[in-house]
Amino acid sequence: MRRDRAVSISERQQLSAVAERLSAELAASSNPAHVDTVVTRVLLGFEQGRGRGDDENEVLIAEYVSALKALPLAAIHAAAERFRSGETLLPWSKRWRPSPAEFSAEVREGLIPLRMRLLQIRRVLEAEVYDVPTEAQREEVAKAAEAHLRRMRQAEQSRHRPETPAEIARAQRAKLDEDLARLRETGHGPDIGRLIARLDQRQGSMGGAS
Repeated sequence: MRRDRAVSISERQQLSAVAERLSAELAASSNPAHVDTVVTRVLLGFEQGRGRGDDENEVLIAEYVSALKALPLAAIHAAAERFRSGETLLPWSKRWRPSPAEFSAEVREGLIPLRMRLLQIRRVLEAEVYDVPTEAQREEVAKAAEAHLRRMRQAEQSRHRPETPAEIARAQRAKLDEDLARLRETGHGPDIGRLIARLDQRQGSMGGAS
């Protein structure tokens, strides 16, 4: 992020406070009793107590607590309020109490905006800040790039340049010297007649090239 567009110190402090609050709201509930209380209040308006004994109600509530135990208490409470008002984020038949799966799905749906907001704040706080290059720096970079391209073009041209007659003659002389050295050291190699003929021919061609 450009330094002139980065957040100020006071803005960073404010965003950090909001991020801390959102992180706390997204933390899982640490007390199952609190979840039990919220669920009980929701179920009072539905089937709880209608033809069920206390033991059955406890089992029913335990199913909800188990489904919601890894979710934030604030989000559970917000989902409970939506069920009571009938204005849920996800489709749900108001004729029946929400199942544990429906309750947990509603809670998770409500967490999406909070998580997105926290992610956006963290991106701003963790963004790398850089200074805008000056005109002189831009020109320096452009010159360095042009010099690099020029060296690349020269290297490419040198790779495809045909050998000169002098270079060919030097290569032929080196091969001839190699043949003669091998003949002297080992007594093996091309036969003498062919070697002399090649020597005469190469010396004549090199004389013409020079």
